[in-house]
Amino acid sequence: MNFSEQPPSKQWAALKYRGEKFAEVWFKPEGEPCALTFRIPQKSFAIPGMAQQLTAENLLKAVTIAPEEVESWRHGDNSHAGMTEADPELGSPLPPPPPDIDHLEIIVRLKPPPQAAPGTECAGPGLSLKEWQDRELHWKIILGLEAAVDTMRIEMEALQIEMEASLTKTLTIEEKTHALRADIARWNKAKHRVLFQLPKLKEFIHRAVWALSSPERKRLAEIYKDHIEPQIPFPELDKVLPQLESMQKNRQVLNAQGVTVSQESRKIAAEVQASYRTMQNNALANALDKKGAAGAKGKFFKSVRKWSGADG
Repeated sequence: MNFSEQPPSKQWAALKYRGEKFAEVWFKPEGEPCALTFRIPQKSFAIPGMAQQLTAENLLKAVTIAPEEVESWRHGDNSHAGMTEADPELGSPLPPPPPDIDHLEIIVRLKPPPQAAPGTECAGPGLSLKEWQDRELHWKIILGLEAAVDTMRIEMEALQIEMEASLTKTLTIEEKTHALRADIARWNKAKHRVLFQLPKLKEFIHRAVWALSSPERKRLAEIYKDHIEPQIPFPELDKVLPQLESMQKNRQVLNAQGVTVSQESRKIAAEVQASYRTMQNNALANALDKKGAAGAKGKFFKSVRKWSGADG
């Protein structure tokens, strides 16, 4: 059967060698009409004499696809763009997956047929160089905004620790004794503002972490790596630009929120510190004044006693 006539898989199909299953294949995953995915279980690499036979080329031959039909393929972080001639890497033994991974997954995209029937085209709409560059620019702007957001997140995590510590700080006995009531009230008012600011700070930290780990972000990162950067078309390409524009706007809003929350939080933290230092300084001055007054009073009574003794 011609690959274009192959229906999309509904379950994994076994590939066997001498009656023993060594790999599985899935045709046209997620509605991609010219893609197929292989997965090789960890144990297949341990079959005697099998490791050298586990190549992308042999996997393709098992499903009657010639190497020259391949447009691009990848396994793990290794990507290979299509070539005008057969890719020599297709014939190289595949590396086994890491010990903690059950399968090695190989994703293959085929070249579009010269005269594809409607609905069976492999590639998406053709793009001009400027259109490819526009998509690439959006992604790089997103990366720049994310870097700024992540820097703010790190700074705010440290600021959160500082602000939470200010809420648990208590006065020493000397400070309680000599601090002015107005200073204590000002310090408590500043700490009260911390209680209202912390939820905003925590919300931004949460959103910043989620922004870098969301499924949508991971998917667009893969699309950029596999298609936009090497300029390899695919069926959903026309939908990527609106998604990139939406993500860029989201990152701009998040960045603006971070700037606002950061400025507010730093101002409040500075007020807490300043009010506490003022209270400390005034308490110390008050204590010294009282000590000085007590000393002067002692000298006065000593002089009185001396005068009374002389008169007697």
